[in-house]
Amino acid sequence: SQNQHQLRDPNVTDLGRTQCTNLSNTFPKSSLPTSLTIMASPLIRTIQTACLGFGDVLKQRPDVKFILVPFAQEIANQPCDIGYPQAELKQKIAAWLDHENLGFGIERMDWSLVEDGWNSKAGPYAATLEAVNARAAALRATLYAHPSEAVVLVTHGAFLHFFTADWASFDGAKGTAYENCEFRNFSWEAEDGEGYHLKEVGGAKIKMGRPPGVYAHVLE
Repeated sequence: SQNQHQLRDPNVTDLGRTQCTNLSNTFPKSSLPTSLTIMASPLIRTIQTACLGFGDVLKQRPDVKFILVPFAQEIANQPCDIGYPQAELKQKIAAWLDHENLGFGIERMDWSLVEDGWNSKAGPYAATLEAVNARAAALRATLYAHPSEAVVLVTHGAFLHFFTADWASFDGAKGTAYENCEFRNFSWEAEDGEGYHLKEVGGAKIKMGRPPGVYAHVLE
């Protein structure tokens, strides 16, 4: 909701917990390959969504890496999208995991990318069109080169449009075409000598570019 935007990096809400349970119950985990990595934005709600939605996988499959990826953070410079420094974030997540009793702690996550300044909204993390496009492209390149057969990426509704380079069915009222805890399946597709691009499995055949002015209120 709009008033949530003023909360600094909030926890998932009660509704969010219900959505995470639904995600856990409906995601086709039996079809996940042996070679698998889970990645999440280091904002608290996405870490918690990954833990609640894929806690069984994280507990039962120690071979599955769980990496926190700052390039997957949300686009805006609002309090809800500004994370905490690594040390403080670790304390908050450790306390939450102790309470949740999911069977693992913060050592289950790879924190190596959560560098000083990841939450600065400056440099590569800036809330500018240029910076967001650049980190979306960098994250695509990282995933394309990743050795895992599949990657589960837990990220944010606005950033996903930059990451997929597709604004089809964009909803201006919500600021995204994605629902909370919705999952979609993407594969790589060669595109006219321009390298590889994400293609939604079962999605629309034609991608739509960013409508003029979209996110102008949050991006410079």
